Amino acid sequence: MPLASFRIFSADDFESYLQSTQFSRVINVIQNHHTWKPAYTHLTAQRGEMYWLESMRRVHINDRKWSDIGQHITTFPSGNIASCRPIDLVPAGIRGANTGGICIEHFGNFDIGADVMTASHQETIIRLNAMLCKRFQLQPNKKTVVYHHWYDQRGIRFSDEKINTHQVGNEQKSCPGTAFFGGNTIDAAEANFFPLIESAMEQPSAKPTVHATKKVVKASALNVRLGPDKNEKILRVIKKDTEVQVYQERNGWSKISNTAEEWVFSSLLTDTQ
Repeated sequence: MPLASFRIFSADDFESYLQSTQFSRVINVIQNHHTWKPAYTHLTAQRGEMYWLESMRRVHINDRKWSDIGQHITTFPSGNIASCRPIDLVPAGIRGANTGGICIEHFGNFDIGADVMTASHQETIIRLNAMLCKRFQLQPNKKTVVYHHWYDQRGIRFSDEKINTHQVGNEQKSCPGTAFFGGNTIDAAEANFFPLIESAMEQPSAKPTVHATKKVVKASALNVRLGPDKNEKILRVIKKDTEVQVYQERNGWSKISNTAEEWVFSSLLTDTQ
């Protein structure tokens, strides 16, 4: 099976994608995680959003021995949203508790004293959870919108009291962070996160916008360049059989991002089967 095709959207475009795509898997829970590392400081002009998606995938495949990147969706400080593992595949998010789940990784370290969430990122996180609740007919509550911190290493949920009185300790990571919308407890989510999701669910949906063509890399390795020219800087390298989205074609080059200047040789891509 080809590796997942990373695609970076604005929040509006992701909502349009979500509305227009059919899914076969039953979804009843939305997992919220933070990447912890990489954190905000790791995002640079040379190492942008797509670079870190590829980097996370390498770690998940090579170190954790997963078949592909673990999460379905990644959010960024810019407010952009990336589609990662196909939603119709079970995620690798909370060991023992992934059935029926959608896994979101929020790029950054949201423990107390670490990254301060940007306004754009905060808005996107709220809106994304609202989109998913609406799409899969869920009401945001402690059973449907969950944090990794609430489960033990086997995927068994801690008691509400243990979570809310900060007794989890080293039994589980702090994910999505001790400062994530006021904390990583159920009480914090009910006071500071769920009401924002409910409010966002009442807003009108975005209108459909960007369309792209899916292609597959047929070369053993494909350079992604900053512009449609062989002398432009190489941003990263994509492996054979990786799926990409083509948004624009120009003079034998294909633009594979709708949010950044990322170009590849069109002749090294082929149609999907």
